[in-house]
Amino acid sequence: MFITWFLTTLLDRSSSIPAFFNKRKVFKILKLPLAGTLALLTVCSTFYSQPKASIYPASCFRHSEETLLEDPNPKCYLPIPDHPAVDTWVRRFSEQYHCSFQIQLDRAHFYSAPAHEIFTNKGLPKDLIYVALIESGFTINACSRAKAVGMWQIVSQTGTRFGLEQNKWVDQRRDPMKAAQAAADYLSLLYDKFGSWSLALAAYNAGENAVRGALQKSGLNTFWDLMENGFLPAETRDYVPKVFAAVKIIRNPDLYGFRMEEENFVARHETVSVPGGLKLSWVCKLLGIPKKLLQKYNPELCKSTTPPTCFKYDLCLPVGTRDDLRAVLAKSSPQEEKPAVKDAAEPQLPAFTLYKVKSGDTWSALARRYKCSVTALADPNGMKPSQPLKAGHVLKLPAETTLTSLSKVETKDNKGSASASSSSRRSFGNAPQKSVRYLVRRGDTLWSIADKFHVPIKTLCAQNRVNPRRNLAPGNILAICTSRQCTSQSVKKKVN
Repeated sequence: MFITWFLTTLLDRSSSIPAFFNKRKVFKILKLPLAGTLALLTVCSTFYSQPKASIYPASCFRHSEETLLEDPNPKCYLPIPDHPAVDTWVRRFSEQYHCSFQIQLDRAHFYSAPAHEIFTNKGLPKDLIYVALIESGFTINACSRAKAVGMWQIVSQTGTRFGLEQNKWVDQRRDPMKAAQAAADYLSLLYDKFGSWSLALAAYNAGENAVRGALQKSGLNTFWDLMENGFLPAETRDYVPKVFAAVKIIRNPDLYGFRMEEENFVARHETVSVPGGLKLSWVCKLLGIPKKLLQKYNPELCKSTTPPTCFKYDLCLPVGTRDDLRAVLAKSSPQEEKPAVKDAAEPQLPAFTLYKVKSGDTWSALARRYKCSVTALADPNGMKPSQPLKAGHVLKLPAETTLTSLSKVETKDNKGSASASSSSRRSFGNAPQKSVRYLVRRGDTLWSIADKFHVPIKTLCAQNRVNPRRNLAPGNILAICTSRQCTSQSVKKKVN
């Protein structure tokens, strides 16, 4: 009787037993000897206990930190540990800090889709992007007492270690996506070192040496053991449970009373290549956009200009304004645009000439060549005299330190015949100078010509008595000279 009741209950509750089994056949089998009945029980129990297929790959499915430590590469999945500390922070976020947590979720919407792509492309759990929620609440310009900067709170040494440029002109730790690349690389490295995401997150917060030292001193193996025995700083003991709690909420926001927008990410900006040293106020005036908005789209800029150390810089603009700026850059010289009255007190950028560093060049050698101090060369480039020069790097030299020579330039007239131009050498004495005659072609602008011959636009316009806002006509001839002693008058003539 007991066997009959057990099989009946089993058949009623099991949805995984094949259809050819039914009650009538089972009861017929019950009349068989005990061995046959036990065989049937074995088959049924096998079907009944078969687990459902996981939504995660077998190599990524983990249940606890203990199993994590046994697997060589479970980077693709972030398990949420079943620990009271995680539950405590889930409760605090959903009750005590509900309003502020919702604000941070709303802010995360603008960055989550591209950040997810960065992390998944590196084979990391996409939920790790919410490290930025705990670090800064997805605030671009966050700065800590430890001088960690940006949404991902990266300190200077770590930023340099993972390729983020930092100087007087830019700080790429403030750029959300460039910093996300560095954060993903760092977290991946930390996981490889410590073998679990909880220890990797602890190291991201407290530092690699602090976590390694705690493990060695205590002889313990997991973050939770270190936390419960007081071997980590108090901030770190809370930090890791906070991250796991945030991820747990975000995976099921409705359960905890939060709302999250669907990830229909729409880019809010587009980029355009602009010259170095371009004033943001000039761009804002041209496009009719607030300066604060342009600075918000370019958080890595430390000053209100694009870096003069760069020949070209990718400037972020509001969607729909890129073509307008491109059209103006093709026709005029943006550096010469006078600032608005409210910006009149801003210091004007000095004119620069470009110099490509050659193998063997040093700061002292260049300073001797251009009759100036090493500091006068290094400062405009956002560098220190102690930093070595790399061959191929383009330096901007102040206008007072012009190049010693100008390469020969060949010009072609409208018939296609080539005429050799004269080469001029800079002399610090009274030697006479000659100018280069240049035939203006279709598409030429004052900025492109000045850039080609490495002369300041002011000098080019003064030598040829040309209004910097005026467009050049193909066929005009310009006199070009890099020497301050060159007094060539305008030879602007129409070619026959």
